[in-house]
Amino acid sequence: MLAHEEETHRPRMLNLLIGVTLATIVIALWYLLDYYLRDTTTDVTWYPPAQGCQRLQTATGCSAGLGLGAALSFSLREAGDANALVFEVDVSGVEPKAVSVEFIGRDANVHSRRFALARQGDGTYVGHGDLGVCSDHIDVWRAQVSVESADWRRGSWFDFDTDSLNRAKQRREARQSVSARCLWIAS
Repeated sequence: MLAHEEETHRPRMLNLLIGVTLATIVIALWYLLDYYLRDTTTDVTWYPPAQGCQRLQTATGCSAGLGLGAALSFSLREAGDANALVFEVDVSGVEPKAVSVEFIGRDANVHSRRFALARQGDGTYVGHGDLGVCSDHIDVWRAQVSVESADWRRGSWFDFDTDSLNRAKQRREARQSVSARCLWIAS
């Protein structure tokens, strides 16, 4: 007996779906290779603050993991002379090349300049500055802390209210009497 082979053709729609699936796989592989093999020193990879740090407690600060055993903690307090803020970052698990903080107004699109922090030893970095003259109407801020190592730039953000700062109103009034223009103040 002879066996008859039936010749079956795939429907055109099935060929189209196979083509779309293969194109999707190629695009996904290109994206993954680009993501994992590109130079990551130009972009900051952001990590969320630790659970329970929805609002920065200026007295105690907050922390965030930066992946691969690295972590940072951020605290903000007023300087003794009430003219500026002192921000402190403790970094562990990595030797940073640079640490910086930028303040962003949450209620309005207001950015302060980026403050480079000075190394104090044992992974502690400290900076001095203020939110700026144009910040008088902004009560909710975000501090974006970025850590740059030899291999990557990573960071986290911390939200805080100026109400948690005792002398914020005094600094605002002093700045208003000095200048009506928008200048960023840093020491």
